[in-house]
Order: sequence, then structure tokens, then C-alpha cells
Amino acid sequence: MTERKYTQCVRLGILRALSARRSLSLLLAGVVCLAFWQVWLTWRLMEQDRNLELQRSRERLEQVADLAVAQLARSLGDWDLALRELKSFPPSSFLLTELPRGVTLVLVSHGSVTVYPRRPLLFVPDPPAAPAPLPGVFDAAEELELREQQYDRAFAALQPLLSAPATRPEALLRIARIERKANRPEAALEDYQRLAGETALSSSGAPYAFLAAGARCRILTELGKRRAASAEAALLRAALLEGRWPLRREAFEYQWAELDHLGLVTGQPPKAPLDLSVLVSELYDRWQGAIRAGSSSSGRDSRPDSSLLVWSAAPERLSALVTPPDWMSSTLKLPVNSGDVYWTLLSPGQSARTGVSVTRSLAEAQLPGRIEFLSCPLLRARHPRVARSGLRELH
Repeated sequence: MTERKYTQCVRLGILRALSARRSLSLLLAGVVCLAFWQVWLTWRLMEQDRNLELQRSRERLEQVADLAVAQLARSLGDWDLALRELKSFPPSSFLLTELPRGVTLVLVSHGSVTVYPRRPLLFVPDPPAAPAPLPGVFDAAEELELREQQYDRAFAALQPLLSAPATRPEALLRIARIERKANRPEAALEDYQRLAGETALSSSGAPYAFLAAGARCRILTELGKRRAASAEAALLRAALLEGRWPLRREAFEYQWAELDHLGLVTGQPPKAPLDLSVLVSELYDRWQGAIRAGSSSSGRDSRPDSSLLVWSAAPERLSALVTPPDWMSSTLKLPVNSGDVYWTLLSPGQSARTGVSVTRSLAEAQLPGRIEFLSCPLLRARHPRVARSGLRELH
């Protein structure tokens, strides 16, 4: 082979090798592009599946939320109807089945303010009317006691009045007062003690037993019997908290403040009975408004402790119920196929969470605020009860 032919063969081999490498590079590039395309296509399909699943979850949440809020509105509507039918206590068993557990019922009518189940009222908005003073019965004794200050003669003038039930409490109260003025404190204590069982009202509207209890505390304090005075004040405090006497708010607050002067540190009255007493007074004012307007009205009010007040007022009476603070957990019912759904109340101005969630206004149930429904499959496995009763129980 000549040198020229050899050179041509070498060049031809080199060209063939270069062509083969170029074809291999193109083939590899095509394979890589195909692989990237397949990855992108798979990712797109997965994203579409994810979006479809999210859409289905959201649509399911929308249905669950609509059903739950509609059920809540129906339950509250049943409560309204039950209150309109409530006329006396104890309520019928049928009415109790329509109301949530742990509820407190209030019934206000002419001359009556009652609570069921029975709970003490520290004060009442409309205590029994004070009896009209008997004309002329105590004039002679009053003249001798206050103007002439002849205590023995005044004492004697009151003795005959002790035998008549209508005049006995007032006569006994005046006798005890005279004994105290005459510097006979032990006798005054005994007379006041005799008034402890009286249920009648004085002409000022205060129960005789209430006036006697306060007077005994003050006499014991003046005598320097601190221990006995503290014991008497403790009994008076217990009686006030039991709602033993139908007092106006002003009378209760005055006597409660007097306990501090008697050496018994009382502080503020317990919150629960105080709040209930204030609420009953507010309901009484609403009932008076219905009487003045000559028409019926009703409403639902959320309270600071998360409880709910539902009331119905007519000129004949007012009926109301107060739920426990966790009333929503026992009243809001989710469908049976929503074990992975839970809910939470949104405070004013609070934004909803990101993710699969829907919010509903509680306006349909005539309540303020919004409620958010969320889907969380993991929550069902970890907290199956919470998933159906509300997020707040999880914390």
C-alpha cells in the first residue's frame, strides 16, 4: 500500500469514528430529553391527582360544613320552641330532652323569679313587696321610745303586741332595739335571736331575720366578743350566699360590705352565683321591656365565658336558658362519615388556616362569629374523639 492510500484510509477511519461519536451523543441527548419529559409528565399527573383530591376534599368539607351549621340552627330553633312552651318548674321530661345537658333554666313571671335546677340567688330583681305599716298600732310605743326616751314604758307598751302574729316581728324588733338602748345587750341578743326564724318582711322591705342577724353581729363586736362575732358573721355570710332572703342588690352589697367591718374578710362574692344573680336581673329588665312594649321578643347572646344565653320574653313571662361553656361541643353534630373532620371557632379578626379548610358564618344560627372546618386524616388516628367534637379539646 502506498503512502497516499494509507493516508486516505486513516482519514476515512477518523471520519467514521467522529461520525459514530456524534451519533452516540445525539442518541444520549435524546434519551435524556425523553427521561426528563417522562419525569415532567409524571409530576404533572401527580399534581393533577393532588389537585383533584384537594378539590374533592374541599367539596366534601363544604357539604359537611353546610350540614353541621344547618343542624346547629335546627337545634337552636328547637330550644326556642321549648322555651316558649316552658310555663313552670320542673319542666316536663319531653322539654328536657330538647335541651342540652347541664343547662340552667330561668323563669320570670309576675311575682316570681325561679331557677332550675335550683341555684342560690344572692339578690333578686323584684323582692316581695313590703307590707303596709299598721296605722296607729306602734304610735304610742314609738312616742315613748324616740321622743320621751322612756324605755321601760315603751317596752311595756310593746308587750301586748307580741301575741298577735301580724305585729309580733315588728314588736320584737323594737323591743330588741330598746334593750340595746337601755344598755342591756344580752337581753337584746336574745330578742334578736328570737327573730332568726321569722320569714316576714319589715316595712322597709328587708326580712326581719336579716335585720336581726346583722344587729347580733354588731352587738357582739361592741361587747368585745370577737370570736362569737366572727362566728355570727360567718353564719350571716353563709346565709347570704345561700340566698336565704329575697334581698335587693343594694341591700346585699351593703350587708356584704358590713361583714368586713365585723372582722370577716370576705372579698368579692363568688363569681358563679354573682354572675347568675346579675343575669337574672338583666332578664327581668328585658321582661319589663316586653310588658311595656306589649309584644314578644327573643334572642341569643354569647357570653364572655363561651356559654350561650337563649331567651324568649312575652308580657306574660320570660323564659331563658344558659348553657355550659362547652355547649358547642355537645350540640354541633358532624355527619357519620366525617371522622377526619374537626372544627374550631374563629374569634373576630382571626384568619382561617391554610390548607383544606372552609369557614361558615354562624349568622344562620343567629350567632356571632365564624366556624372553621378542617380535614386532617392523621387526627382521626391520634385523637378520634377530638376529630368530632372540636379542636379546642385537643389543647
